[in-house]
Amino acid sequence: MAALQPAATLSEQIAQHLGQRIIRGELAPGERLPEQELSRELDVSTNSLREAFRLLEKQHLVEHQARRGARVRPVSEDEVRDLYDFLFLLLGHLASEAARIWQPGEMDDLVNLLPELERHHQANDIAAAHEVAFQVVHQALRFAHNRYLRGDIEDLLPLLKRYSYIALQEETTEFDVSLAIFQRLMANVMNRDSEAAAADIREYGANQCRIVLRAVAKRYAA
Repeated sequence: MAALQPAATLSEQIAQHLGQRIIRGELAPGERLPEQELSRELDVSTNSLREAFRLLEKQHLVEHQARRGARVRPVSEDEVRDLYDFLFLLLGHLASEAARIWQPGEMDDLVNLLPELERHHQANDIAAAHEVAFQVVHQALRFAHNRYLRGDIEDLLPLLKRYSYIALQEETTEFDVSLAIFQRLMANVMNRDSEAAAADIREYGANQCRIVLRAVAKRYAA
């Protein structure tokens, strides 16, 4: 039997709710997050809300400004480049490790997500496909036996989720490319080709980074 996951605290639930709104662009970059307004809207205490802000700050989705409170973290070209350079270095290592050490049965649930991803792609359900893609990453974390590797990836995934959603909105063909790379990645992991799996991840990140940078440049030019 799989280990039970601990129930999310109220602050974690608030952070998940607000985080999704930030990822989907419902809360815009730089938008202020007024405590009193949000506590009334969500029917929670300001203490719980402040703790949620701290969690979101750790995830690089929110920043605190002295005497002005919390706001949605802006998106800059430098931050996009830094995130993709660093996180995809870690994810490339994770893919390489997965290809090297997986044991019979450990890849079954990951392989089973591929047809689901393809179905969402065929139905042009970008939001659902986006969620499934990140389910794959979360499940792949089982192969991150180094606690620091796992911790850094977990902390940065919400920010990647935000940027990758921008990429999907900017260029609908991005998902076509991503799906093709993902299919190749899964095959290389199953074939225990560590170098090819790491290269697939780097290609995925480089492609998506270019699209996000184009979207950010357009926003600055508008």
